[in-house]
Amino acid sequence: MNLTQKDLRAIELLKKYNSQNLVENLAHYHLLVDTLLYLHEAIAEEQVPIKYWQKDSETLFYKFAFHGLTLHQIFNGLQLSSVYYNKEVKGKSMIDLSSARAILRTQFEAFLMYHYIYVNPVDDDLKELRYNAWIYSSLLQRQEFPSKTEFAKKQKAKDKIELSKMKERISKLKSFQNLSGKQQKSLLDTGSGKLFSHWTTILKETGFSESSPFYIIYTLLSVYAHSEGLSIIQLSYQPDLYKNILNQANLDLHNAKLLVCLMINSIGKLYKVAKNRYDTLPEQLKYDIEILSMMAEKA
Repeated sequence: MNLTQKDLRAIELLKKYNSQNLVENLAHYHLLVDTLLYLHEAIAEEQVPIKYWQKDSETLFYKFAFHGLTLHQIFNGLQLSSVYYNKEVKGKSMIDLSSARAILRTQFEAFLMYHYIYVNPVDDDLKELRYNAWIYSSLLQRQEFPSKTEFAKKQKAKDKIELSKMKERISKLKSFQNLSGKQQKSLLDTGSGKLFSHWTTILKETGFSESSPFYIIYTLLSVYAHSEGLSIIQLSYQPDLYKNILNQANLDLHNAKLLVCLMINSIGKLYKVAKNRYDTLPEQLKYDIEILSMMAEKA
């Protein structure tokens, strides 16, 4: 059987994964995040016209990408310094696995919200409703914040005007009419940022079923973000702790790679200019994105 160049690259990626070389994996991850940013920039550079409800997708996208760069920085190792123990820690670094997992969870949630609003819906009307519900609910929440300064009072007044406009806009959407009467009233009166969905629902809608490793990974990441006992047990000292942290860092980085590649695919499907730019990438890089994406989808 003759192996294609893509097959050979898949074998090479598997070897790299099994080697658990964190330095190499970090360089590869940074290239993927950098590529994602490069592809997305085509939207602005080509001045692609966007609708009002698409505008904040850029901010949400950068939230995802910058979390990725922060994750890269954490896994590179935090340089230690101390006024009290300078001699003991000088020149030493550590991988803060706990913080990395909190960031990875936040990055994952940015990925899920981006897909929930801008990728998953079957038509633009539902995308517009999900966007408006997301922002409307947040502005409603901000109305409950204390406002002692003049700036805060003026902002709340502006928000109130915007809420009135958004309520009218939401009410006219076909997808809003498809909600039950109870849901319509609840959305307009108290808000629902995820439109009566939970993270588990969004995970499934985005393609991560309960049998998917990513479904389980999200649960584990939440354990770390909420400082539950399991996170402490896993971080407690053990004879092979450093080796275990390196293994876990490589695994988390691999999962982050998969999310970045899936995001690259989604950007390409949403924007033709991004897909056109993707087509100009080096073949090996495109192989990497395709192979890692397939791994994520199979998972």
